[in-house]
Amino acid sequence: MTTISRYTSGLVDAKLRELIIYLCERRITARSFGTSQLNTLLCLSDFLHYRRHGESITGADYVVAEHGPWLVKFELYLDPLLDDGSIVIQPSDLGGYTQYRPMALASADLFGFNGAEIASAEQILRATEGQSASELGDLAHSLTHWRDGDLGSPLPYDLAVGD
Repeated sequence: MTTISRYTSGLVDAKLRELIIYLCERRITARSFGTSQLNTLLCLSDFLHYRRHGESITGADYVVAEHGPWLVKFELYLDPLLDDGSIVIQPSDLGGYTQYRPMALASADLFGFNGAEIASAEQILRATEGQSASELGDLAHSLTHWRDGDLGSPLPYDLAVGD
């Protein structure tokens, strides 16, 4: 049982790693894209896929954060990508605020994903293209109800099938 659990955990981590790279890769030319938007896109992709197929893409856990849903232990997933040069964080000025822009320097390996998982992520990317951070937050709220929770409270996937 430990071997299966370890394998499953490794697969989840690998899929999350590649989805982070993929989303950063696809948003490389976006006018505004920061770590908050990355977290929101990850969550939206997972929640949309859960709503349609009864399971998330990555199995990751999300919590309520100030500007939207946030991946639990985000830094633990991001740090290895920074360390191996797959992603860099580029600070930039955005209307008087510093935005921390994750930029992919590697291509995502989508071998472990099925077509439906990629389609869910792509639908989120297309639906959010050109949206402001507040518009992205509104969309995330409609699927996750993140604004209804207290900061740090978990966002269970069952919220995606409510309404």
